[in-house]
Amino acid sequence: MRPVRSIGEASAKSSRSRDSIRQLTTTAMLAAFYGLPWLHWNDTPWLLLDIDARQFQIAGLQMQPEQSLPLLWLALAALALLCLATSLYGRLWCTYACPQTVLTRLFRKLTGLTAFKGRMAALGPPLRQGLWAGIALWTGISFVGYFTPIADLVQGLLSFSLSGWEWFWISFYGLATWANVVYLHEQVCSYLCPYSRIQPLITDTRTPAIQYNAPRGEPRGPRGLDNASVLHRSRGLLDATTAADYVFRAAHPAIAGAMPNFSPVHLGDCTDCGACVAACPIGLDIRNGRSRSCIGCGNCMDACDDAMAASHYPLDLIHRARPITDGDAATSGLRIKPLAFAGIALLCIVLAAFTAASVVGAA
Repeated sequence: MRPVRSIGEASAKSSRSRDSIRQLTTTAMLAAFYGLPWLHWNDTPWLLLDIDARQFQIAGLQMQPEQSLPLLWLALAALALLCLATSLYGRLWCTYACPQTVLTRLFRKLTGLTAFKGRMAALGPPLRQGLWAGIALWTGISFVGYFTPIADLVQGLLSFSLSGWEWFWISFYGLATWANVVYLHEQVCSYLCPYSRIQPLITDTRTPAIQYNAPRGEPRGPRGLDNASVLHRSRGLLDATTAADYVFRAAHPAIAGAMPNFSPVHLGDCTDCGACVAACPIGLDIRNGRSRSCIGCGNCMDACDDAMAASHYPLDLIHRARPITDGDAATSGLRIKPLAFAGIALLCIVLAAFTAASVVGAA
């Protein structure tokens, strides 16, 4: 019984570790977004993009729009660093730090907190929508607070003395936040986000991604709990071609025909429980191959690890790894894209420092 217990403990530990990182990044991103407008430096906002006064304030430094070239270079450097991190480690930005992901995760947490039972069940949906509307409204206020001192903005809101444009932008961003998360959520990531569209341009064959270990998992199918993993059976792993054939058959039964009936001893480790598909926020079946729509949230990994632990199998049937094996010749040699992004980021940082020194010298 000891191996079974260790697998279950490993599954729980792995899921808790990923969930802790999600919770930490969600808290950090929300605290940064909602908190930055309230920070002050020598009685002035720490960050204020005052368009009416044609003046930017950052950490006590004031500059006119024509002096903001260092900010442009820093923004380009940040973009290059994001591309560098994506090329090296995959879509970690989408997984942990993207505002769309963070707000969607917050809404789902709110959904769980308002999922009452019994007589209180009817109060859940209206309470959830009311709370989310309040969060969306505060999101709109916080966003406008980057362009107007937020203390004055809140005071004007309470006294109904805001300008027409301030009312418009608060309402616009509040309504957009509410509707976007309630109705679109990950659909934005799949179909509207430009970052998602350019993934093939900034990644290469060695960029890690969430994937299914088909040689271990195929052929998939239900079985009893008294069967050992293929890693502990004489069958072992399938060759890549045979595994890919089983994946194609499972994904396209109308074309390939029905799958043969396999005895439990010939089945792979995938029990075909469907937990990975149910856990995916957009309903992808990661077992059928990589998809550009996958944002790498890791929900399928957590669900599969739980299923493997329940069957007393080793974890990581679905895992984050390179699309190619470590023995592939393509794993050696220089990686052009990461080097290019690192060089662009370094160049932009140098140009930001140079132009900032010129701005300070002119002042």
